[in-house]
Amino acid sequence: MNKCPIYGNDKITRDIRNVVFEYKGQKITIKQPGLYCDECGEAFYDSNDIKATKKELADFKRKVDNLLTSQEIKRIRKKLSLTQKNASLLFGGGVRAFYKYESGEINQTKSVDLLLRLLDRGKIKIKDILEVVR
Repeated sequence: MNKCPIYGNDKITRDIRNVVFEYKGQKITIKQPGLYCDECGEAFYDSNDIKATKKELADFKRKVDNLLTSQEIKRIRKKLSLTQKNASLLFGGGVRAFYKYESGEINQTKSVDLLLRLLDRGKIKIKDILEVVR
């Protein structure tokens, strides 16, 4: 895109700018790559631009919703010595669930979040879960 689709001018540039996002009354400023029109002020994001900040935005929303962030999920999974696939099979959600949680593609359910927190704090053990599942 070389011209602004709104004004048709040449004053559109690829840049990384601070953009404020709001979720449930909370705000975050993220360095967002994209195409920006200096005349009309509009921003245009392609799939690579969105992918660049997807995880940061997902973690922001998780914090607002009081859920573990992608890094916290990964830390707990590794602490439990589980692969993403094994964790997905143990906790449910499909064989790629933990990949998706850790990449910010989807949010974990509140029940998975609570289970991970209990395991992390040593309140329950994986063997406890396995006894119930089998």
